[in-house]
Amino acid sequence: MEFHISRKARDLYQFDDSLFTLRGNVILPNFHAARVFAQKMNEKRDLVNFPEQAVKAGQINAMGLIDEILHYITGLYRDEKNPQVMKEALNWLYEKFGKQTVDDAVRQFAGEFPTVAIYRREIELNVYLEGETAGVPHRQIVLEEMLMLWLANLNPAFSSFIELFDDSNLERETSYSKMMGGLHTFFSTQPVFGPSYQNLVDMLRSPAITAPHSLTGQLEYIREKWGFMLGKYFYRLLSSLDLIKEEEIAELRRWAVWGRVPAPVYEYLGMLWYKLRNRL
Repeated sequence: MEFHISRKARDLYQFDDSLFTLRGNVILPNFHAARVFAQKMNEKRDLVNFPEQAVKAGQINAMGLIDEILHYITGLYRDEKNPQVMKEALNWLYEKFGKQTVDDAVRQFAGEFPTVAIYRREIELNVYLEGETAGVPHRQIVLEEMLMLWLANLNPAFSSFIELFDDSNLERETSYSKMMGGLHTFFSTQPVFGPSYQNLVDMLRSPAITAPHSLTGQLEYIREKWGFMLGKYFYRLLSSLDLIKEEEIAELRRWAVWGRVPAPVYEYLGMLWYKLRNRL
């Protein structure tokens, strides 16, 4: 499973380079990798005094799987509806906001959420953006990654891990937010997709809208609504749900040993943050 991690978070947690794809996304091929990732984060947290801040492998695994499935659905859309859709989307944004404005946002994103080669300073940022991989220009690849980052930041269930993919600098310093909102308008001109015949952006957002504060709920939604489309991801999704349940059972057993049951934690700030960020 993969999802984007900021340069700042990589510097802080010193994640192993083996966990990253060439695009710079984290890839979690198994539960062990998710546990290693969670352990790296927990080493930087005061779990003696704040045990509730512990990062669980099941949460990391679920976020990675959701992000990877969103990439997969986007790939299906290209295959079935329009192979050139990201090229057309980029050109549409150029016409709407101006090439320099769009390229500035793309460049800042690629710097803050770098590929492995950029992070290691093996290639200059501008050189990377002028290149291509497997015939796909890197600017188109970056645009899709920007969309996934935007979706992650709009997902309230991801908010506890916002430090990994915080887009506040992009929002403040570029036209990133307007561009991402513009993509919704662009996809309104494209064929609908999925079982509910939706604008692609609406389809990608639907798990988070249906179960905004639950990673489990979002996985269940994807299983129920998109299961027939998922192929190999269907079984990985079931395994991810099992891991979360196992961790929940283990947590309840620990509390039972201590002789008390944890009180629920209500995330009022998270809800406020979601309402402020939910623009579409």
